[in-house]
Amino acid sequence: MKKIHFIYGAFWVITLTLVALFFQTPVSQQPNEMADSGVLLKGQVIERHDNVVYVKLISGPRQTVKTELNDLFFHDDYKKGDKVSLYVTEMEDGRLRYDIQDYYHKDGLLAVFVLFGVLAVLIAGKKGIFSILSVMLSLFLFYAIILNAVKAGFPLLPAGLIYIFLITVLTIPLIHGFNRKSLSSLIAVNAGYAAGFLFTYFFAAAAHIGNTPSEEFRTLLSQFPDTDIRQVLILSLFLGAAGALIDVAVTICSAVFEGLKENPGLSFTKTYRLGMEVGKDILGSMINTLLLAYLAASLPFLTLMAMARFNDVHEFLNYDFVALELTRIFLGAFSIILLIPIASVAAAYFVAKNAKR
Repeated sequence: MKKIHFIYGAFWVITLTLVALFFQTPVSQQPNEMADSGVLLKGQVIERHDNVVYVKLISGPRQTVKTELNDLFFHDDYKKGDKVSLYVTEMEDGRLRYDIQDYYHKDGLLAVFVLFGVLAVLIAGKKGIFSILSVMLSLFLFYAIILNAVKAGFPLLPAGLIYIFLITVLTIPLIHGFNRKSLSSLIAVNAGYAAGFLFTYFFAAAAHIGNTPSEEFRTLLSQFPDTDIRQVLILSLFLGAAGALIDVAVTICSAVFEGLKENPGLSFTKTYRLGMEVGKDILGSMINTLLLAYLAASLPFLTLMAMARFNDVHEFLNYDFVALELTRIFLGAFSIILLIPIASVAAAYFVAKNAKR
C-alpha cells in the first residue's frame, strides 16, 4: 500500500510540474486581428432605450457607461437588472469603448455548482466530496494543460493525451480509494485508451470527415491558419470516448469486486464471466447515453436541417456535421466494446490473485 501511495504522489508531482511549466511558458503571439488587447468587466443594466443600453460597472471603475447594440450581438433582449459582461477597448483617440459581450454567467454557474456539491455530499457522503474534487481537478487541468498548451504554442494532441492520462490516474484512486479495484480499473481504461486512440484515426479516415467537418473547425482555421487542425479533430474525437471508457471500466471492476465479497472463492474464469455479463448489460445503455449526449449538443443544427427540408435520410447522413457526430458515437461505442473484455480480464486477475492469498 505504501508503494501505491508513493506512485500516486509521484503523479501529483508530475502534474504540478507540468502545470507550473505551462503557466510560466510565454504566450506565443498570433498575428491576427482577433488578438487585440481588451478587458472584460462585470456590469448591470440600469436603463435601456431601444438599442442604447446604460450599464453600471460592478468591477473596475464604478461608473455608468453607455453602449449600443447592433447586428453583431448574439443577444438583443437585455433588460433592466440583467448582469452582463462588457468588453472594453481603447480607441485610437484614447477614448474607451464599451461593448456588451454576453450575459454574466459566473454567478449562475457558481450557484449551480454549489447545489450540485450539496446534493453530492448529502447523497454520496465522502465519495460525493471526492467526486466534487475530481470535477474541479479535471476542469482546472483542462485549462492549465490543454488551453495553456495552445496559448504557449505546444502541440495540442500530446497535451491532450497527457491531460487524459493524468486525470485518469489522479481521479480514479481519489474517488474509489487505493485498492485493487482502482488498480484494475486504471489498467483496463489505459489499455482501452491505447486501442481507442489508434482506431480514432481509422474511424476519421473511414468516414471521410476531413479536417474541418463543422463550422467551429472552419472558423478556427480561418482565424488561425497555422493551427494544426488535424490534431484538434483527433483529440476532439478521442476526448468524447475517454469519459465513457472510465465509466465502463470502473463499473465493471466495481461489480466484480462486490461479487467477490459475496463469493470469496470465485475463480478467474467465473470472475471473467461475471465482468463480461456486467459489461454486456451496460453496453446498450452507455451507447444510448453517448447518442443522446451528442444529439443534445447538435440539436440546433439538426433543427436547422429539418426546417430546411432535406430531401431524404441519405442526404441527411451526408452532411459533414452529422457525419462527425455519428463518428464520435461509433468510436465511443467501439472503444467500449473493446474495453469490456479488457476490464473483465484485469478485474478477474486481481480477484484470482486475492483468492490464492
